[in-house]
Amino acid sequence: MFTKYIDVGPHAINCLHTGPSTLPGVAPALDAGELLVMLHGAGGTAALWRPQLEHFARAHSAVALDFPGHGRSAGVDGLPAVGDYADILVAFARRLALRPFVVVGRSLGGAVALTLALAHPDLVRALVVVATGARFEIGDGLLASIREVVSGRRGQQFGTEAFSPSTGPEVMRRAWAEQVRTDPRVLYADLLACRSFDVRRRLREIRVPTLVIAGADDRVVPVAAAEDLAAGVRGAELAVVPDAGQMVALEQAEKFNHIVDAFLERLPS
Repeated sequence: MFTKYIDVGPHAINCLHTGPSTLPGVAPALDAGELLVMLHGAGGTAALWRPQLEHFARAHSAVALDFPGHGRSAGVDGLPAVGDYADILVAFARRLALRPFVVVGRSLGGAVALTLALAHPDLVRALVVVATGARFEIGDGLLASIREVVSGRRGQQFGTEAFSPSTGPEVMRRAWAEQVRTDPRVLYADLLACRSFDVRRRLREIRVPTLVIAGADDRVVPVAAAEDLAAGVRGAELAVVPDAGQMVALEQAEKFNHIVDAFLERLPS
């Protein structure tokens, strides 16, 4: 898998992409099959999509980006609103002259995907919204805990809340290894952005093919929230993956990839 920096306004955005490598300043070739653009969750990184990038490279094109302040992208601050992240994605797509693409977003990334479909439907071929609701329930206790990490009163936490009880420690370690690549201040800003996100009244405006994927054991965004989201978007499909939590694409990568493959095959030509 190849990595590349793309200048998007004042931001140097790191991305991973399929296809051959290209010289600096030359956009990667993303012309095979469907084009998938993958968006990570709060405090996440593009590398969490590596199992999907490697899989979809066989028949399609895919790119996963680190939002500003995340992973290897420039910056030390998160953005204040989901709409601001959607604006980054629009600028990124235009900088690379991307054709209409399938947006695959988890959690915060799923919120960005929904926002993009509402604001710029011309860019969106389809949506794959993962571990996401039309709004998020983020309690004061979680925010207070992250504030203590940000202030240095406690070390960074490596909890298991995002995983199914069936998930092995090796998968958790892979996720935690990416977690430490993003400053806790950025995670805190992401959670505030998610807390203010709410598109429940606008779901009927989404007109692109939509697949909602949930982990059966997700304790962060329960299956009921995914069901409500799928019910609100006309024609949306819902897939619930057993033995998976919030990190469903990592926990059950093979099942996840098979579900998305089938969805891509059903897209109109």
